[in-house]
Amino acid sequence: KRTVAVSELFDLWRKPPFGLKDGLMPILAVAFVLSHRDKLAVYRDGIFRARFDDVDVECLAKNAAAIQLRWMDLSEASRALLSGMARVVRDLDSANALVYLEPIDVGRGLVAIYDQLPQWTKRTMRLSANAVRVRDIFKRAYDPQAFLFEDIPGTLGEDIALADNRDVRRIIASVREGLEELVRAYPDMLHRSRDIMLSELEVPNASPQSLAELRDRAKNIRQLAGDFRLEAFVGRLLQFDGSDQSFEGIASLAANKPPRDWVDTDLDQAAIELADLSQKFLRAEIFARVKGRPNKRHAMAVVVGMSGRPTSAYDEFAITDLERGEVEALIEKVDEVLGSSGERQRNIVLATLAELSAKYLKAAAETPSTEKSAQKERKAS
Repeated sequence: KRTVAVSELFDLWRKPPFGLKDGLMPILAVAFVLSHRDKLAVYRDGIFRARFDDVDVECLAKNAAAIQLRWMDLSEASRALLSGMARVVRDLDSANALVYLEPIDVGRGLVAIYDQLPQWTKRTMRLSANAVRVRDIFKRAYDPQAFLFEDIPGTLGEDIALADNRDVRRIIASVREGLEELVRAYPDMLHRSRDIMLSELEVPNASPQSLAELRDRAKNIRQLAGDFRLEAFVGRLLQFDGSDQSFEGIASLAANKPPRDWVDTDLDQAAIELADLSQKFLRAEIFARVKGRPNKRHAMAVVVGMSGRPTSAYDEFAITDLERGEVEALIEKVDEVLGSSGERQRNIVLATLAELSAKYLKAAAETPSTEKSAQKERKAS
């Protein structure tokens, strides 16, 4: 139930029926630790040691009180908890096969998952209450015995009896859900910010084809606007391949901080800055012709005025080179349908197109802005 200093063992070994000499005790103590490493947790000056190394041996030889041991004799319920935690480690850390199901190995594997989390995940409060509790427990973990069998059951926020198999399953589920949320938090945050940027840049999705066109658009306006911050944004877009690493560079520019220093307010600022830089990017594209560069976006306007309507239907929109191919394919289909009705008559064809244009322009004018945004997101997905 407690840690025992090696000097306490020496006191016992001096007495009958053992009667050991002091010179032999450090050798036997080291042999004892190494032969029972699967059941012993080793501490130096009260701090858990994941490995018992030569420095610990020297400390033991000089001052046996500096090394403490704790025996881990597990009950069936404790072993069930240990087995469940081992499955969590294997599922969340593919690099750790966790062959040995000992408390030290399982505890080390769990803490390794936490240690690999980005710094933002260790600071953010945009997590569920369970994930925050799990994070706090991992943050102060130092003793594998207490960590596994006292601290981890506390993630449920209530008194738990490890003898109850249902409680053991609840504990395992709580830790698994909390760790999974912590592992996903940073990538999910990056993906949300990336989708905001792509939406503002009017890129339909993060497919390789769409991103290749975005890089082509960025190349077309490079060194065009004379805005150093916009040029930095364009330069990062030229390297953007959709990966988390390439987007981190863009988000760092927007947040004015490297990822290791991010806090929640930096992400709020970065979202606004990304939207602003994206709008400047679009504006620069419109004026690309000023320096004799090809337009990568095609702006169009349609005005339709018909009898019986007091006002004209009007709208402005833009399409990209990638969408231009879809437009041409649709033109062929419409032309084929209109041409199959008989001899082509200019007025009938134009009237048909005018009616269709007025219909879609009216629908666009009546669509709330929030619904338009939702439609854009559905299109991107």
